[in-house]
Amino acid sequence: MKITNLVLVLALSAATITVQAQNSDQAPQDPNTAEADQAPQDPKTETSVPSVTIGTQTWMQRNLDVVTFRNGDTIPQAASDSAWMAAAENETPAWCYYNNDPANGAVYGKLYNWFALKDTRGLAPLGWHLPADQEWTLLINTLDTSAHLLQMGGAESVNAGPWLKTAEGWKEGAVEANNSSGFTALPGGYRVHWNIEKTAAPFFALTESANWWSSTPTAGTDAWLRNVYYKNNQVKKYFFHRGYGFSVRCIQGELEDFWKDNNDQNK
Repeated sequence: MKITNLVLVLALSAATITVQAQNSDQAPQDPNTAEADQAPQDPKTETSVPSVTIGTQTWMQRNLDVVTFRNGDTIPQAASDSAWMAAAENETPAWCYYNNDPANGAVYGKLYNWFALKDTRGLAPLGWHLPADQEWTLLINTLDTSAHLLQMGGAESVNAGPWLKTAEGWKEGAVEANNSSGFTALPGGYRVHWNIEKTAAPFFALTESANWWSSTPTAGTDAWLRNVYYKNNQVKKYFFHRGYGFSVRCIQGELEDFWKDNNDQNK
């Protein structure tokens, strides 16, 4: 979601333009302008995965890599362009590997369309939940206490990127990163819903960008996500079509427990 020397300067369509995403060189590209090695875990059993606590949140340290919903139903794999585009058109859940190569899945996890996140059968494993937009904001504000003062279109922080990104694994020329937060962001790229001709659903930005869905939709056909890019220190907030394929991270705790605990702490 590898096209070499890709210049990611976007002129987003009216359907996806946001103040936060205008004229970004690290946003996922809008095409209208320009199984992991381990066995899947039982979704009905609380999942133990590497995690890191940042402030009041405990995040998965790896991108989600499940093939079943929490109830045990299979999440459809959409390896072909036609299957991926059909899922976007029909608003049905789907996942894929970057370039449909399982070797990429072993490193970066799977790419999911947003319809997999909204499915009532539950994408997050037992004991975890999908982060809402405001939970991503809480993560960034925890790492960068000045982030809430930033008045810059698209950038939620101009400092926190290196603290999220791994020191290695990024394209040559990447800014220095140290993963001091332990979040362990890897540049897994993304997949678009379809190209302008609706003849293919290409992949972009492997080794260049990491992108994660939030569970929060916008009006229309988009949903919010977060992005870090190899050329700068920023954490960007965008929205894109729900048929795109992005990585997914989860936060520990069932959603209702998370909000209850945080509300209790704020009393």
